[in-house]
Amino acid sequence: MDSVAQLAAASDDLLRFEFGSARERATWVYGLLRTIMDVPISRRTERLAQLTASIDAHPHRDEIRAAFREFWSHHSYVRVISEAGLPDEIFLVRELLARVVKPFVPEDEVRGDLYVLLNSLGLRETDAMWLSSLPDEIVAWWSDIFRLSTSSMLASCKILALRAANIALSRDLLILTSDEDITKSPFFHLPSLVESVVLSPEDFPRWEAQRDSCVAQMRVINDRLEKEGTSAGLIFRLRLLRSFLWRIDQVLSLRRPGADPRKFAVSLIQGFASQRRILKVVGTTFRRLARSLVEKTGRVGVHYIAWNAAHWRRMGAGAIMAGVITCGTALVKYSISARIQAPFLVALGHSLNYAISFLLMQAGAFLLSSKMPAATAATLVDAMEDPAKDHMASLRAISQTQTIVTLGNLLGAIPGSMAVDRLWRLVLHHPFLTQAEAEHGVHMVIPHQSGTIAFAIVTGILLWISSLATGWTANYIAISKMGTAISNSLRVRHRFGMQRAARLAEWVTHQAPGSIGYIALGFLLGTVPILISLFGIPLEVRHVTLSAASLGYALDGLWIYGGLDRKDIVLSLLGILTIGVLNIGTSFVMSFLLAVRARDVGSERARSFVKEVLRELAVSPGSFLLPSRHQAEP
Repeated sequence: MDSVAQLAAASDDLLRFEFGSARERATWVYGLLRTIMDVPISRRTERLAQLTASIDAHPHRDEIRAAFREFWSHHSYVRVISEAGLPDEIFLVRELLARVVKPFVPEDEVRGDLYVLLNSLGLRETDAMWLSSLPDEIVAWWSDIFRLSTSSMLASCKILALRAANIALSRDLLILTSDEDITKSPFFHLPSLVESVVLSPEDFPRWEAQRDSCVAQMRVINDRLEKEGTSAGLIFRLRLLRSFLWRIDQVLSLRRPGADPRKFAVSLIQGFASQRRILKVVGTTFRRLARSLVEKTGRVGVHYIAWNAAHWRRMGAGAIMAGVITCGTALVKYSISARIQAPFLVALGHSLNYAISFLLMQAGAFLLSSKMPAATAATLVDAMEDPAKDHMASLRAISQTQTIVTLGNLLGAIPGSMAVDRLWRLVLHHPFLTQAEAEHGVHMVIPHQSGTIAFAIVTGILLWISSLATGWTANYIAISKMGTAISNSLRVRHRFGMQRAARLAEWVTHQAPGSIGYIALGFLLGTVPILISLFGIPLEVRHVTLSAASLGYALDGLWIYGGLDRKDIVLSLLGILTIGVLNIGTSFVMSFLLAVRARDVGSERARSFVKEVLRELAVSPGSFLLPSRHQAEP
């Protein structure tokens, strides 16, 4: 039987089921839709035209159209209008989980719910393009069957308006607006207004004014989030609000003269096509969050750039002290590894050791070179976006400061650990490390004798991840106004006193983000290698300052034992420099790429900047390492 005959038979089946159950009719409609949708796009219009012609030629043409119209007038059509392409949940995590799980959960497609039936067709963007390309005469024939009734418009618009009001009038969004009176919010009167406009299309200008007021309020919230900090949940809900207003506007516009129903139908199909996309929701939501994290991290990065001799001396001295502290860190690390065998306890001991050492550095305002790249990369992207700033001068200053701090860390770590080892020998009459341990300590940092290169890159990634913890904490403190809340809290003032409350608020605002970042870094360095090793994958920490301090103990031990070779000294020191370059370079590159993407700098502009840097390096590589005498802040 050819396709025309099949479609004619299908029309006869519809009449046969006229007085059957709704489920039988829904099953037939689903099969008919599949008959049309399951052919290539190039043949689909022809098949639809054949169906239209077969119905026109049928003696019960009017009854068939009435049956179609009755099916399509099901109350669940309201759900199609108010939900197609819009998130089901108002919380991001729940929406992501729903999108992941829903494709794998079977549904009864013909239970009478039009939304479920249409969603089960697996509609794509190409289907929307096909609909938009249909000849006008075919669209005109079917438009009466699919047109929206006034009751469907009213129900769907009220549902959308109530959902929008529920989100916009939530407490965490209200506190970001300038009006404290909830009744003054344009969203408060939205449900009653859309009902009036549906019933009286001449009132459409009232809707436009109310819509613009809602958009203005969202703009106020958006500006506050840009300045003070944001969260993925708030970003998601703002996008959801915009989607609700956009859909209401689409539906209300259908009541206006000259409205194009086909454009609305195309939009619904595009909505069904987009409902399975998870990466789009994640990407658009987290890009805004990443921008906020980058901005908070960039503010810290400004303090990591030296612009004059006084800054360089101060940072160099702080870097040396950080290296000295690391000597103790390496001492404790070796002791833990030698005395504890349980992996969990080893991971916990290393994590606490690293975290305490890093917090001591922060308390003393000492600088750790590996902590700087993530913050300075965001600062560099700030300079790239500001036409008034010389971004190349900023990059030189960043590189020069990084060099000074790295050398300071090494000067504090290697000689410092050798001095500690001599004191150890003076008291206990033997070096801190055995000869075998000392030999291993030297060879483990030589690239061609160990996995140093891979380990250093992984450590750089961990350094970058810890910077995200710093930015996230700063963002959370800003958006929750924690500093102001602590200083003004009557309960905190009663317990600690006004002055201590103010000092606590100051510490939370300016020091807590860095502390959380250091704690995160400590636990990443301490636990990740142990966890990875449980899967049989060897992984070791190759942190430049920590490795330098460990090398100092190893070199001094071999010197005392008489097994120190000049070649090993040179190769191990080159290994430390390699670790430093890979730690800092990996963290900087990842932070730079995140900042470029978060700020929408653009791939072309980023590539142009990289080419400019390469040209400058070829002409004057030394200017990126050593500051000039008359260097000034751009």
